Amino acid sequence: MKKLLLILLFFMSLAATKAQDKIITVKKDTIECRIISVGGERINYEQKTSENHVTGKSIAISDVYQYFREEQPGALNGLDRPKTTRQKPEQRYLLTIQGGLARSFTDFDSFKNMMAGLGVTESETDNYIGKLKNGYYMNADFHYLMTTFLGVGVDYSLFHLASEGNFLINGYGGMNIPVYVNMDLKEKIYTHFIGTSVLFQQFPDRKRKIKITETLSPGIVIFRNEKRGNEYQIYWDDNGYYNGLPPQYYDNTNTVTKSTAFGAKAGLALEYCISPQLSAGVAGNFIWAKLQKVSFKGFNNDMKDQKLEKAINVSHIDYGFIVRYNF
Repeated sequence: MKKLLLILLFFMSLAATKAQDKIITVKKDTIECRIISVGGERINYEQKTSENHVTGKSIAISDVYQYFREEQPGALNGLDRPKTTRQKPEQRYLLTIQGGLARSFTDFDSFKNMMAGLGVTESETDNYIGKLKNGYYMNADFHYLMTTFLGVGVDYSLFHLASEGNFLINGYGGMNIPVYVNMDLKEKIYTHFIGTSVLFQQFPDRKRKIKITETLSPGIVIFRNEKRGNEYQIYWDDNGYYNGLPPQYYDNTNTVTKSTAFGAKAGLALEYCISPQLSAGVAGNFIWAKLQKVSFKGFNNDMKDQKLEKAINVSHIDYGFIVRYNF
C-alpha cells in the first residue's frame, strides 16, 4: 500500500512539473513559468531558478506574442485575449521633434508681372521668387497613447522663408536721359501651425523594429510677411546742370502683412526603433491653408482684416528627419 502511494505521489509531482505555463515574446523567446496574474499592462509570473528557489518577475503586455496557462484551458492562446488588453502601452507619452526642408505652393504671378512692368529681367525675378518657394521647417508634437496604435495630442510647426535682391528699375530723368532706380528688397515669411492631433502607429515586422506613423491635425495657421525696401536714385532737374553732385533721392519702405486662417495638416513617417523608447527616421508633412483676409501695415497705410478678392494659398509640403521618444 505504501509503495502504491509513493508511486502515485511520484506521478502527480511529475505531472505538476510538466504542467508549466508558457509565455512567448514578440521576439519568439519562450519563458517557462507559472503565471500569477494577467493585468492590463503586465503579466506577473514566477520562475524557478533553483531546486528550492522561486523568483517573481513580470513582462509588459506589448512584449508578449502569446501565453499559455495550463490550469485555464480557455486562455491557452494569447491571441484569444481581448484586444484592448494587449494594446495598452506601458509608456503612454510620446514626444516628437522633426525638421528639414519645405516648399511653398504660394502663387507669385502678380509679383512677377509687377516686376516685369518695372523693367526687371525675368531671371532676376525668378531667382528672388525661388527663395520664397523653398525654406525650412521645424516641428514638435506631444501625444498621449490611448492604445499601442492610437494617440491624441497637440502639434506645432514653423515654416520659414527668406529672400533678398537688388534690382535696377526705370526711374525719372530730365532731358530725356535714362535714369534707373537702385532698389534693394528683403523679405521674410513665417507660417505657424498649431492644432490638435490624432496619431496612428503600426509595427509591420515581428520584432517591432520598424514603425510607420500617421498624423492628422486640424488647427490654426498664423501668417506673417515682413518686407524691407530701399530705393535710391540720382535726381536730375530740367536744367540738367549742378555745381557739384546732383541731388539724391532715397526712399525707405517697411511693410508687414499678417493673417490668421483655418488649416489642416497630414503627416507620414517611417522610423527605426533604436530601443523600445527611442526611434528615428524620415518624415513628410502637408499643411493646407488659404488666407481669406489680411491685415497690412506700412509707412502711411494701415488696413485691418481686408477681405481679398482671391484667397492666397499658403500651403506647403515638408520633408526631413524625425526623432520620437516614449516615456
